[in-house]
Amino acid sequence: MPPRPPRSHLYVPADQPRFLRSAARTEADAVILDLEDAVAPARKDEARAAAVGFALGRQDGGPELWVRVNGGARGLDDARALLATGRIDGLWMPKAGAGAELDTLAAAVGATVTATGGPVALGLLVESAAGVLTLGTAVRHPAVRRIQLGEVDLRADLRMGPDSARGDDLLDWARGPAVAHAVAHGLECAVAPVSVHTSDSAAFRASSLRLRGLGFQGRACIHPHQVTVANEVFGTDPAELADAHALLDLFERHERDGSGAFRDGRGAMVDAATVRRARDLTGRPVRSSAGAGQERGGERGAVEDRES
Repeated sequence: MPPRPPRSHLYVPADQPRFLRSAARTEADAVILDLEDAVAPARKDEARAAAVGFALGRQDGGPELWVRVNGGARGLDDARALLATGRIDGLWMPKAGAGAELDTLAAAVGATVTATGGPVALGLLVESAAGVLTLGTAVRHPAVRRIQLGEVDLRADLRMGPDSARGDDLLDWARGPAVAHAVAHGLECAVAPVSVHTSDSAAFRASSLRLRGLGFQGRACIHPHQVTVANEVFGTDPAELADAHALLDLFERHERDGSGAFRDGRGAMVDAATVRRARDLTGRPVRSSAGAGQERGGERGAVEDRES
């Protein structure tokens, strides 16, 4: 099974030494050094140099390290400087959309490997109507591994008002396709958008739960308090994990008996989709090619049982 995607992605302004020092100790699963919106124009060069220094001094075993570069020619220079360190895991492209700029950045990323020999990944930060509408084309670049909605900018581009502390459903029409494209194109994950309401942890939890329900697998954060909540919401609940293991144990017993469809201890029908989700949660692999076929047969059997 592939590793689970990060639960929390913490943005850190790269030109702020205090925040950079705290980033080295963060509980976030991924750190995003921000060279773009969080940095004043006069400090862009300073921020890039600080990000390069942070990457070179990065310790093994910590959170993933990503960088949000600027747009245009400056962004390409940002990318080249950070990629040259060999110490970053990925780049986030702001205002992302299909076109020549993405082609150029993806080519630079695709030609680089990390210190461990793996590929550097590219994330698309979708922040405009054009970005949403061209997402299906943009995600086809082999370097692209993640999608994130930048809803603050997207709302401004769409002439919408700001969201409330508890969020709303007005951008669900964009959130759903972001998740669907991530799954359909085999990306690592779709990252839920930030909330600028950093003082209301209860509201952040409520909106995070809703976003997880929509299929997002982690959330972008702009404050360490949000990281704690995101790790809890997008983590695996011990009780849920135990239930998933129990369901797989039951499935494997039925599989040995030649039964494809059955009901769990609560009377709910179990089919291939249920089993697949349990495998995602537990990391337990399919035992054999025959087992994989049995799961597919279970799905057909469950459908026939419901229709009969």
